[in-house]
Amino acid sequence: MPHQDEHIEYWTHPIHKEVELSRAHLNSFSFEKHIHLDYHIGVVSQGVQEYLHKGTHYQLTPSNISILNPDECHNGHSLHADGYHVHVMSLPCSLVKEIATEIGVSALFFQTPIINSQVLQRQFLLLHTLLTTERQRLSLLQAETTLLALVTELFGHYGQSPKLIQPSAKLGIMQLSRVKQLLHEHLASDINLEQLSSSVDLSKFQFLRQFKTAMGMTPHAYLTRLRLEYAKKSLRNGNSAINTAYEVGFFDQSHFNKAFKRAYLVTPSDFKKRVI
Repeated sequence: MPHQDEHIEYWTHPIHKEVELSRAHLNSFSFEKHIHLDYHIGVVSQGVQEYLHKGTHYQLTPSNISILNPDECHNGHSLHADGYHVHVMSLPCSLVKEIATEIGVSALFFQTPIINSQVLQRQFLLLHTLLTTERQRLSLLQAETTLLALVTELFGHYGQSPKLIQPSAKLGIMQLSRVKQLLHEHLASDINLEQLSSSVDLSKFQFLRQFKTAMGMTPHAYLTRLRLEYAKKSLRNGNSAINTAYEVGFFDQSHFNKAFKRAYLVTPSDFKKRVI
């Protein structure tokens, strides 16, 4: 169970409603293996967060920045008993695609999950503060200019085109893409292992092993996280918690509430109050 003083706060900003910001103080709470639909940038201002990404352990300290692509499995926990303070910004794929178009490439991805740059770390914390606690004194023009400047800087120095990224598992890129498409399409319905494995001409056992190798999590864990990520977007759009639960495939309101709080440390209703 999390300590009583542990908490996560969430914000959005008028410059781009799909840009989600959060700030957390965490001690014993651990993020289980999960993925995001968006790009995630994180900075620790106090303490150390350790996370596992593609088989390697990384330590996020006040001197570096975590930069994660969509669909990359990772977890997270405090390295020390006194916990850590973390500031996170999620960037929607649509925004990153706009930036990619501007610089003449089909798409952009971060090359590494962590970078050492105190300059960019300070710039990120300043931007995060401006977009959250000091948002009332910030003009929309200044907010958007500061955001795009930082994101462009990050991708300019640490991004690459997806054509340079090589697959790391036997399950091919096209096969993996087909499976993910099925999971997105069956978000609110029941889908079984046989349907997924037959879609890529693998046995259930081959598919399960190769999907986990490719993604770092089971298909069920991946689908559950997809549902929670879509649930956040639905709540941000003003939908009720109960309608959202059914919309994304949770057939029990209690199960949805528990899964959401387990993932984000707040209930769906509390999250909605913070971001609308």
